[in-house]
Amino acid sequence: MDEGNRTGLVSLDDVDNDMARKRMEGLLKESHVLGIMVWGSKATGFGTPDTDWDALIYVTDSYYESLDIMDTIWLEYDESVEPKKLVIDFSPISDAWFEQQLESPLDIDHFPYVEGVVLYDPTGQLEDWRQRLARYPEEEHLDRLKNKYFLMRGSFGAGLVDDKRGFDIDARLNLYRSVIAGVNLWFTIKKSWTPPLKWWSRWAKRMGMTDQTYEKFCTAIQDTTVDNVRDLMTHLTEMIVAEGFDFPNDALKTFLETIHTEGRPAQIRHSYM
Repeated sequence: MDEGNRTGLVSLDDVDNDMARKRMEGLLKESHVLGIMVWGSKATGFGTPDTDWDALIYVTDSYYESLDIMDTIWLEYDESVEPKKLVIDFSPISDAWFEQQLESPLDIDHFPYVEGVVLYDPTGQLEDWRQRLARYPEEEHLDRLKNKYFLMRGSFGAGLVDDKRGFDIDARLNLYRSVIAGVNLWFTIKKSWTPPLKWWSRWAKRMGMTDQTYEKFCTAIQDTTVDNVRDLMTHLTEMIVAEGFDFPNDALKTFLETIHTEGRPAQIRHSYM
């Protein structure tokens, strides 16, 4: 999924905060800066006028490799107000960074590029990277569905066992995990990387989540009981089957295929967090 630019941002002239815009303009004068991409709430339009500006600053590999770890995030505050307000949250990135993320199966390594808006890119390389990283891997869709589905189902199963044993806190924790896995699963059903949970409901509505599905999620989040989470899981399972996938009907085989997925260790580790 690539939702495109919904905010009207086209160039640095559209950055409506003087402090942020001047910092970006200053960066353009530095020879190691190759491009600028805004992401986060300023790119999606989900924030407020006071929201800080998040940006990835595309730099040369040599410059990036020269940075100490504490120099890989640039934070600047408006100290004219009390309490001081974060305005700039920039991170330098390079080709080596992009190459590592391109190989990652984790949603968090791809979604910033779905929502990102490139504001400066004289060579076109940054936009090319953005599009490649934002692309959902449809050739891996079935594997991703199985992985997300079993994270939801496995968490629910643990919560159900805890509930029967009277382990109330453990049950609640695992049921919450199942709901979060369900959020990931819904976006995967829609062939999308999962956005940060900070904005999940806004992205879901933007992508056309039905009122029925949204209500089931809200009910499970607000009243995380076995019955409510089971209802959500059943609903998502029906969505998968309606799309023509029958793997939920062969749970053991699907589970084994999920944990033995070759070449995707990061996704497997993520499943058991």
